[in-house]
Amino acid sequence: MLLLLIVLVVALLAAVLIIIKRAPAQNGQVQAHNDQGAAPGGRSTSAVPDHLDVVVKGFFFSRSEGHFFHMLEQALPPGYRVFPNVRLNDLFLITAPPQQRQATYARLRDKHVDFLIVSLPDHRPVAAIELDGKSHDNSKQQYRDAVKDTAFRSAGLPLLRLRTEETHTPGSLTALLRQHLQPAERRTVA
Repeated sequence: MLLLLIVLVVALLAAVLIIIKRAPAQNGQVQAHNDQGAAPGGRSTSAVPDHLDVVVKGFFFSRSEGHFFHMLEQALPPGYRVFPNVRLNDLFLITAPPQQRQATYARLRDKHVDFLIVSLPDHRPVAAIELDGKSHDNSKQQYRDAVKDTAFRSAGLPLLRLRTEETHTPGSLTALLRQHLQPAERRTVA
C-alpha cells in the first residue's frame, strides 16, 4: 500500500514537472502567483520564478524553546518522539461539511503547535505542548490560543500549556506526561 502511494506521488510529480517544462512563459517573463498557484485574475499558470528573495533563518528555536526541546527529548520514554513547530493544518483532518471547510481551514491556517508528541512506530499523535510566554498575554494571541484549544479539544488530542517563565526539567516533564504517555510495552495498536 505504501509502495503504491509512493509510486503514485512520484508519477504525479513527474507529470507536473513535464507540464511546467512545456509551458512557455508569456513574453519571456515570469508571472506572479498567489498562494493557490494562480496568476492575478485567477488564471492558472505554471511559470516558476528563477529566484525567490529568501534566506535561511539564523535560528529555528528561541533560546527557551531550544532548551525546552532538549528537556522534553530527555523526558520521553522509549517509543515516543517529539516534533517541533507542527502546523495545525498538517495535524488535523477537517471533517466539516463542504460549505464549512473553508472557514475551518482559515481558522487553522498559519497556526502551529510548539511540540507534538507521537507514539512509534506509527507516529500517532498522542499529545501536544504549547509554551506560553509573555506574548500569550495579549488579546490577539489569546484569541489564537482559544482557536488552538478548541481544535485540540474537538479532535480529542491533549494540548498541555506550560509557561516559559517556569523551570522545566526532564523529571518534571516526565511526571507531567505520565498520564498521557504509556510505556511502550503497555501500548496497544489500534
